[in-house]
Amino acid sequence: MVSITKVRSVSPDLMPFVVFRANIEKREPAEDDDIAIFNVHGTSSNFVVFLDAGKTAEDVEEEMVPYNVVISTVDWTRLTQKLASKAQYLEATREE
Repeated sequence: MVSITKVRSVSPDLMPFVVFRANIEKREPAEDDDIAIFNVHGTSSNFVVFLDAGKTAEDVEEEMVPYNVVISTVDWTRLTQKLASKAQYLEATREE
């Protein structure tokens, strides 16, 4: 994993990967969007996942399958923790 960050914090050299993924999803990347960026092993390419509120680990897995993306257990844990914290925040804001 390269990072889990906000779109606004993505370096200029990685921004084309964010734009590419956004185009696939037919969306405009917002500066506050959370994303995960993965380096494709053995290449100079990167895979971007938008970590939208309500997205599950299963949703992310589905996104990765067509691209044969495999990530380490450590990175998967970091990603699922981020998704869980977003879900907890979403749940807390609904209860207010």
